[in-house]
Amino acid sequence: MEPKRSRLPVTWTLRPVLPDNVTTDSIITVNVFVDSIINRTSTSKIVKSLGQLSVINSLTHLKRVNNQMIILMLANDLNPDQCVAELKNKGFDFDGLSGRPKIVPVPAYMPKTCSQNLQARKLWPCNFHPDKRLESILSGEYFNQLQLVTIDRYMKTALSCAVGGVGAVVVDPSNDLIVAQSGDFRVEHPVKHAIMCVVDKVANVQGGGAWNSSSTLAKTSSVSTTDDKTGPYLCTGYDVYVTKEPCVMCAMALVHSRIKRVFYGCANDNGSGGLGGSVNIHLLKGINHRFEVFAGVLEEECKTAALELHTKSVAQNTKHTE
Repeated sequence: MEPKRSRLPVTWTLRPVLPDNVTTDSIITVNVFVDSIINRTSTSKIVKSLGQLSVINSLTHLKRVNNQMIILMLANDLNPDQCVAELKNKGFDFDGLSGRPKIVPVPAYMPKTCSQNLQARKLWPCNFHPDKRLESILSGEYFNQLQLVTIDRYMKTALSCAVGGVGAVVVDPSNDLIVAQSGDFRVEHPVKHAIMCVVDKVANVQGGGAWNSSSTLAKTSSVSTTDDKTGPYLCTGYDVYVTKEPCVMCAMALVHSRIKRVFYGCANDNGSGGLGGSVNIHLLKGINHRFEVFAGVLEEECKTAALELHTKSVAQNTKHTE
Protein backbone atom coordinates (compact mmCIF):
# COMPACT_ATOMS: atom_id res chain seq x y z
CA MET A 1 0.00 0.00 0.00
CA GLU A 2 1.32 3.43 -0.94
CA PRO A 3 2.11 5.50 2.16
CA LYS A 4 -0.07 8.55 2.78
CA ARG A 5 1.51 11.82 1.81
CA SER A 6 2.00 14.24 4.67
CA ARG A 7 0.03 17.46 4.49
CA LEU A 8 1.47 20.67 5.81
CA PRO A 9 -0.88 22.59 8.12
CA VAL A 10 -2.50 25.68 6.65
CA THR A 11 -0.97 28.99 7.71
CA TRP A 12 -4.19 31.04 7.81
CA THR A 13 -7.09 31.13 10.26
CA LEU A 14 -10.65 30.60 9.09
CA ARG A 15 -13.18 33.02 10.58
CA PRO A 16 -16.92 32.36 10.42
CA VAL A 17 -19.04 35.41 9.63
CA LEU A 18 -21.87 35.02 12.13
CA PRO A 19 -24.55 37.23 13.70
CA ASP A 20 -23.45 39.54 16.51
CA ASN A 21 -25.86 37.84 18.91
CA VAL A 22 -23.88 34.63 18.40
CA THR A 23 -20.33 35.93 18.63
CA THR A 24 -20.84 38.12 21.71
CA ASP A 25 -20.77 36.93 25.31
CA SER A 26 -22.70 39.97 26.51
CA ILE A 27 -26.06 39.15 28.04
CA ILE A 28 -29.07 41.43 27.59
CA THR A 29 -31.09 41.50 30.78
CA VAL A 30 -34.60 42.34 31.92
CA ASN A 31 -35.74 43.07 35.48
CA VAL A 32 -38.12 40.73 37.27
CA PHE A 33 -39.56 40.41 40.75
CA VAL A 34 -38.40 37.36 42.71
CA ASP A 35 -39.36 36.12 46.13
CA SER A 36 -37.84 33.70 48.64
CA ILE A 37 -39.45 30.31 49.15
CA ILE A 38 -39.64 29.79 52.91
CA ASN A 39 -41.56 26.51 52.72
CA ARG A 40 -39.96 24.18 50.19
CA THR A 41 -42.82 21.69 50.40
CA SER A 42 -45.02 24.36 48.82
CA THR A 43 -42.74 24.88 45.80
CA SER A 44 -44.75 22.77 43.34
CA LYS A 45 -48.01 24.44 44.33
CA ILE A 46 -46.47 27.92 44.02
CA VAL A 47 -44.98 27.15 40.60
CA LYS A 48 -48.32 25.79 39.35
CA SER A 49 -50.20 28.82 40.63
CA LEU A 50 -47.77 31.31 39.06
CA GLY A 51 -47.89 29.31 35.83
CA GLN A 52 -51.61 30.02 35.66
CA LEU A 53 -51.81 33.54 37.08
CA SER A 54 -48.50 35.10 36.02
CA VAL A 55 -47.48 33.75 32.63
CA ILE A 56 -44.32 35.42 31.28
CA ASN A 57 -44.25 34.43 27.59
CA SER A 58 -41.03 36.30 26.90
CA LEU A 59 -39.10 34.39 29.56
CA THR A 60 -40.02 30.78 28.86
CA HIS A 61 -36.30 30.05 28.42
CA LEU A 62 -35.76 30.64 32.16
CA LYS A 63 -36.32 28.13 34.92
CA ARG A 64 -38.95 29.52 37.27
CA VAL A 65 -37.05 28.51 40.41
CA ASN A 66 -33.41 29.14 41.26
CA ASN A 67 -32.44 27.55 44.55
CA GLN A 68 -34.94 29.08 46.98
CA MET A 69 -35.86 32.02 44.76
CA ILE A 70 -38.81 32.08 42.37
CA ILE A 71 -39.68 34.51 39.56
CA LEU A 72 -43.00 36.22 40.23
CA MET A 73 -43.46 38.62 37.30
CA LEU A 74 -41.76 41.24 35.13
CA ALA A 75 -40.85 44.36 37.08
CA ASN A 76 -42.39 46.79 34.56
CA ASP A 77 -41.42 49.86 36.65
CA LEU A 78 -43.47 48.63 39.61
CA ASN A 79 -42.31 48.68 43.23
CA PRO A 80 -42.46 45.57 45.48
CA ASP A 81 -45.75 46.62 47.14
CA GLN A 82 -47.38 47.08 43.75
CA CYS A 83 -46.09 43.66 42.70
CA VAL A 84 -47.71 42.01 45.73
CA ALA A 85 -50.96 43.90 45.19
CA GLU A 86 -51.16 43.01 41.50
CA LEU A 87 -50.60 39.30 42.13
CA LYS A 88 -53.09 39.20 45.00
CA ASN A 89 -55.67 40.88 42.78
CA LYS A 90 -55.22 37.99 40.36
CA GLY A 91 -55.87 35.53 43.16
CA PHE A 92 -52.30 34.51 43.98
CA ASP A 93 -51.64 33.28 47.51
CA PHE A 94 -48.22 34.19 48.96
CA ASP A 95 -48.42 31.29 51.42
CA GLY A 96 -44.98 29.60 51.45
CA LEU A 97 -43.20 32.76 50.29
CA SER A 98 -41.65 35.61 52.25
CA GLY A 99 -44.03 38.13 50.69
CA ARG A 100 -41.15 40.59 50.31
CA PRO A 101 -40.25 40.49 46.59
CA LYS A 102 -37.16 42.16 45.20
CA ILE A 103 -36.00 43.14 41.73
CA VAL A 104 -33.18 41.21 40.01
CA PRO A 105 -31.88 41.18 36.41
CA VAL A 106 -32.26 37.95 34.43
CA PRO A 107 -31.30 36.97 30.85
CA ALA A 108 -33.85 38.46 28.46
CA TYR A 109 -33.19 35.89 25.71
CA MET A 110 -32.23 32.26 25.44
CA PRO A 111 -28.44 31.81 25.14
CA LYS A 112 -27.29 30.77 21.68
CA THR A 113 -23.89 29.37 22.66
CA CYS A 114 -22.31 27.52 25.56
CA SER A 115 -20.23 30.58 26.34
CA GLN A 116 -23.34 32.76 26.55
CA ASN A 117 -25.02 30.15 28.72
CA LEU A 118 -22.15 30.29 31.19
CA GLN A 119 -22.63 34.06 31.49
CA ALA A 120 -26.41 33.77 31.67
CA ARG A 121 -26.31 31.18 34.46
CA LYS A 122 -24.46 33.65 36.64
CA LEU A 123 -27.73 35.59 36.67
CA TRP A 124 -30.36 32.86 36.42
CA PRO A 125 -30.45 29.26 35.09
CA CYS A 126 -31.78 28.79 31.56
CA ASN A 127 -33.31 25.93 29.62
CA PHE A 128 -30.40 25.64 27.18
CA HIS A 129 -29.57 22.96 24.62
CA PRO A 130 -26.23 23.51 22.82
CA ASP A 131 -26.05 23.49 19.03
CA LYS A 132 -23.14 21.10 18.48
CA ARG A 133 -22.61 22.25 14.91
CA LEU A 134 -22.47 25.92 15.89
CA GLU A 135 -20.13 25.14 18.77
CA SER A 136 -17.74 23.33 16.42
CA ILE A 137 -17.77 26.33 14.05
CA LEU A 138 -17.03 28.75 16.88
CA SER A 139 -14.22 26.56 18.23
CA GLY A 140 -12.59 26.22 14.82
CA GLU A 141 -13.11 22.45 14.78
CA TYR A 142 -15.86 22.31 12.15
CA PHE A 143 -13.44 21.62 9.29
CA ASN A 144 -10.84 18.88 9.62
CA GLN A 145 -7.31 19.23 8.31
CA LEU A 146 -8.09 17.58 4.97
CA GLN A 147 -11.03 19.92 4.41
CA LEU A 148 -8.87 22.95 5.25
CA VAL A 149 -6.29 21.80 2.73
CA THR A 150 -9.06 21.52 0.12
CA ILE A 151 -10.25 25.05 0.94
CA ASP A 152 -6.65 26.25 0.63
CA ARG A 153 -6.33 24.57 -2.79
CA TYR A 154 -9.46 26.15 -4.22
CA MET A 155 -8.51 29.61 -2.95
CA LYS A 156 -5.15 29.21 -4.68
CA THR A 157 -7.09 28.46 -7.86
CA ALA A 158 -9.08 31.66 -7.31
CA LEU A 159 -5.80 33.55 -6.88
CA SER A 160 -4.46 32.08 -10.10
CA CYS A 161 -7.35 33.60 -12.05
CA ALA A 162 -7.39 36.91 -10.15
CA VAL A 163 -7.48 39.17 -13.20
CA GLY A 164 -8.16 42.70 -12.01
CA GLY A 165 -7.13 41.88 -8.45
CA VAL A 166 -10.02 39.49 -7.66
CA GLY A 167 -10.57 35.88 -8.59
CA ALA A 168 -13.57 33.63 -7.99
CA VAL A 169 -14.18 29.90 -8.31
CA VAL A 170 -17.44 27.98 -8.03
CA VAL A 171 -17.09 24.39 -6.84
CA ASP A 172 -19.51 21.48 -6.68
CA PRO A 173 -18.52 19.89 -3.34
CA SER A 174 -20.52 16.73 -4.07
CA ASN A 175 -17.96 15.65 -6.67
CA ASP A 176 -15.07 18.01 -5.87
CA LEU A 177 -15.18 19.64 -9.32
CA ILE A 178 -14.80 23.26 -10.37
CA VAL A 179 -17.91 24.44 -12.22
CA ALA A 180 -16.66 27.88 -13.24
CA GLN A 181 -13.93 30.41 -12.51
CA SER A 182 -13.34 34.04 -13.41
CA GLY A 183 -11.28 37.11 -12.80
CA ASP A 184 -12.62 40.64 -12.28
CA PHE A 185 -13.49 42.84 -15.28
CA ARG A 186 -15.02 45.92 -13.73
CA VAL A 187 -12.49 48.08 -15.59
CA GLU A 188 -14.36 47.08 -18.76
CA HIS A 189 -17.85 47.30 -17.27
CA PRO A 190 -18.87 48.46 -13.77
CA VAL A 191 -21.08 45.41 -13.17
CA LYS A 192 -18.54 42.78 -14.15
CA HIS A 193 -17.16 42.00 -10.72
CA ALA A 194 -15.60 38.56 -10.31
CA ILE A 195 -18.67 37.15 -8.53
CA MET A 196 -21.06 38.47 -11.18
CA CYS A 197 -18.89 37.00 -13.91
CA VAL A 198 -18.51 33.59 -12.31
CA VAL A 199 -22.24 33.30 -11.56
CA ASP A 200 -22.89 34.16 -15.21
CA LYS A 201 -20.54 31.36 -16.20
CA VAL A 202 -22.47 28.91 -14.03
CA ALA A 203 -25.61 30.05 -15.84
CA ASN A 204 -23.77 29.47 -19.12
CA VAL A 205 -23.01 25.89 -18.08
CA GLN A 206 -26.74 25.43 -17.51
CA GLY A 207 -27.68 26.82 -20.90
CA GLY A 208 -28.15 30.47 -19.93
CA GLY A 209 -25.90 33.39 -19.11
CA ALA A 210 -26.11 37.06 -20.01
CA TRP A 211 -22.57 37.64 -21.26
CA ASN A 212 -21.95 34.62 -23.48
CA SER A 213 -21.05 36.77 -26.44
CA SER A 214 -19.04 39.36 -24.55
CA SER A 215 -15.29 39.73 -24.39
CA THR A 216 -15.43 38.37 -20.88
CA LEU A 217 -16.18 34.87 -22.20
CA ALA A 218 -12.67 34.46 -23.61
CA LYS A 219 -11.12 35.47 -20.29
CA THR A 220 -13.19 33.26 -17.99
CA SER A 221 -13.68 29.55 -17.95
CA SER A 222 -16.42 27.05 -17.30
CA VAL A 223 -14.67 23.85 -16.35
CA SER A 224 -17.83 21.76 -16.44
CA THR A 225 -19.05 21.31 -20.02
CA THR A 226 -22.34 19.57 -19.25
CA ASP A 227 -25.29 21.50 -20.65
CA ASP A 228 -27.72 19.91 -18.22
CA LYS A 229 -30.85 21.99 -17.76
CA THR A 230 -32.23 19.40 -15.34
CA GLY A 231 -29.42 20.14 -12.87
CA PRO A 232 -29.53 22.52 -9.88
CA TYR A 233 -30.78 26.07 -10.17
CA LEU A 234 -27.64 28.16 -10.74
CA CYS A 235 -25.38 27.68 -7.67
CA THR A 236 -27.68 25.51 -5.52
CA GLY A 237 -25.46 23.26 -3.40
CA TYR A 238 -22.25 24.89 -4.66
CA ASP A 239 -19.40 26.64 -2.82
CA VAL A 240 -17.76 29.83 -4.03
CA TYR A 241 -14.17 30.83 -3.30
CA VAL A 242 -13.37 34.50 -3.89
CA THR A 243 -10.17 36.29 -3.01
CA LYS A 244 -11.89 39.44 -1.76
CA GLU A 245 -15.06 40.00 0.25
CA PRO A 246 -17.99 40.47 -2.15
CA CYS A 247 -19.63 43.88 -2.32
CA VAL A 248 -23.33 44.29 -1.55
CA MET A 249 -24.31 43.79 -5.21
CA CYS A 250 -22.33 40.56 -5.46
CA ALA A 251 -23.57 39.33 -2.08
CA MET A 252 -27.15 39.72 -3.29
CA ALA A 253 -26.25 37.88 -6.49
CA LEU A 254 -25.07 34.99 -4.32
CA VAL A 255 -28.39 35.04 -2.47
CA HIS A 256 -30.36 34.90 -5.72
CA SER A 257 -28.13 32.19 -7.19
CA ARG A 258 -28.69 29.99 -4.09
CA ILE A 259 -25.02 29.48 -3.16
CA LYS A 260 -24.35 27.03 -0.32
CA ARG A 261 -21.17 28.46 1.22
CA VAL A 262 -18.82 31.36 0.58
CA PHE A 263 -15.12 31.39 1.42
CA TYR A 264 -13.24 34.63 0.93
CA GLY A 265 -9.72 35.81 1.58
CA CYS A 266 -9.47 39.44 2.62
CA ALA A 267 -12.04 42.01 3.66
CA ASN A 268 -13.15 44.82 1.40
CA ASP A 269 -10.48 47.49 1.86
CA ASN A 270 -12.93 50.37 2.36
CA GLY A 271 -15.19 48.49 4.77
CA SER A 272 -18.11 48.46 2.33
CA GLY A 273 -18.27 44.71 1.85
CA GLY A 274 -21.54 42.82 1.86
CA LEU A 275 -20.49 39.78 3.87
CA GLY A 276 -18.95 41.13 7.05
CA GLY A 277 -18.14 44.74 6.21
CA SER A 278 -20.84 47.40 6.16
CA VAL A 279 -23.59 44.78 6.14
CA ASN A 280 -24.08 41.02 6.37
CA ILE A 281 -26.41 40.33 3.47
CA HIS A 282 -26.61 36.62 4.26
CA LEU A 283 -27.93 37.36 7.76
CA LEU A 284 -30.58 39.96 6.90
CA LYS A 285 -34.13 39.24 7.98
CA GLY A 286 -36.52 38.67 5.12
CA ILE A 287 -34.14 37.25 2.53
CA ASN A 288 -35.39 34.06 0.89
CA HIS A 289 -32.11 32.15 0.99
CA ARG A 290 -29.31 31.84 3.52
CA PHE A 291 -25.77 30.56 3.22
CA GLU A 292 -22.66 30.19 5.34
CA VAL A 293 -19.72 32.57 5.06
CA PHE A 294 -16.11 32.02 6.14
CA ALA A 295 -13.33 34.61 5.84
CA GLY A 296 -9.55 34.66 6.17
CA VAL A 297 -8.52 32.00 3.64
CA LEU A 298 -4.99 32.87 2.43
CA GLU A 299 -5.73 36.38 3.66
CA GLU A 300 -2.30 37.94 3.09
CA GLU A 301 -1.98 36.50 -0.41
CA CYS A 302 -5.44 37.79 -1.27
CA LYS A 303 -4.59 41.26 0.04
CA THR A 304 -1.59 41.34 -2.27
CA ALA A 305 -3.74 40.35 -5.23
CA ALA A 306 -6.30 43.03 -4.35
CA LEU A 307 -3.63 45.72 -4.62
CA GLU A 308 -3.67 45.20 -8.38
CA LEU A 309 -7.30 46.27 -8.57
CA HIS A 310 -6.63 49.31 -6.35
CA THR A 311 -3.58 50.33 -8.42
CA LYS A 312 -5.52 50.04 -11.68
CA SER A 313 -8.43 52.04 -10.29
CA VAL A 314 -6.12 54.84 -9.14
CA ALA A 315 -4.35 54.87 -12.50
CA GLN A 316 -7.66 54.95 -14.37
CA ASN A 317 -9.03 57.81 -12.26
CA THR A 318 -5.83 59.77 -12.73
CA LYS A 319 -6.02 59.30 -16.50
CA HIS A 320 -9.63 60.51 -16.61
CA THR A 321 -8.81 63.69 -14.65
CA GLU A 322 -5.86 64.69 -16.84
